[in-house]
Amino acid sequence: TTPVFLAATVLAGCSSDPVPRDTFYRLGVPAAPPALAGGPIQGTVEVPLFRAQGIINERAVLYRESARELAQYSYHAWLEPPSVMLQRVFTGALRDAKAFTGVATPEMRLDRNYELTGNILEWEHVLPQGGNGPAVAIALELGVRRVAGNQQVLAKVYRVTEPAAGESVDAAAVAFTSGLDKIIGQLLADLAALPKN
Repeated sequence: TTPVFLAATVLAGCSSDPVPRDTFYRLGVPAAPPALAGGPIQGTVEVPLFRAQGIINERAVLYRESARELAQYSYHAWLEPPSVMLQRVFTGALRDAKAFTGVATPEMRLDRNYELTGNILEWEHVLPQGGNGPAVAIALELGVRRVAGNQQVLAKVYRVTEPAAGESVDAAAVAFTSGLDKIIGQLLADLAALPKN
């Protein structure tokens, strides 16, 4: 009986559920921003990598089920770290909106007149809780600095909670994209109010 028992044990072990596959996500195509009201700000703005504390900048997608607890999905990750993704998004948005006469990243090694900095404060998938449906929470601290004289011309925290169409991470990625569109719109409105020279 012992050999039969061992064989049954081995077969039972082989029939376990398959390991989930890793899935990687990218942001969707952002909405085309309108041209900056009043025309571009004269000068080149440089957009470095965004900053983030701790696990916020890791590729694993973050989620929360309560106000105080954050966790990482085991098999769901961003294609790139959030700091890289957001640098790309904001560089592209500023170019598309013609917000400045020039938009560059540090790798381009161009003379810059302004610098746009970003700090990622919240970047998480919010699961249903307290009667609220699934959503994403984004909070970005954005600043624009005039290089000459090291003058801060804009400093603001932009926050948005964007509903998601479902609880899946894929639905959250879509909501992250639309939430960023709203923040970009708010940023462009603030940039339009700045002096153009």
